[in-house]
Amino acid sequence: MFVERIEQVLPCLIDPWKLRIIAHLNSPPNLKELAETLDARYSESLGVVLVRLGRREVNFFASGKVTIREVNDIEEGKKLVNSILAMVAQKQLLKEQ
Repeated sequence: MFVERIEQVLPCLIDPWKLRIIAHLNSPPNLKELAETLDARYSESLGVVLVRLGRREVNFFASGKVTIREVNDIEEGKKLVNSILAMVAQKQLLKEQ
């Protein structure tokens, strides 16, 4: 799973020098697994996992949409999401052994 496309780039409301990005994954994530692996906040009724990394916030939605807050540029946002997803995949592989 990875960021397939960027839908929108907006100025961040908290810090005007940073960006908010709306991206889409190539497939919908397993939110429950994602939340358990990252020890993140999960709302099954809303279909969202909230991941906080310092001041940054990444929200994964059941539809495959991802929102990223407080990044410097598009590439940083993509790398952040892809790194989170790679870490989750790696932890799941280690868990299965």
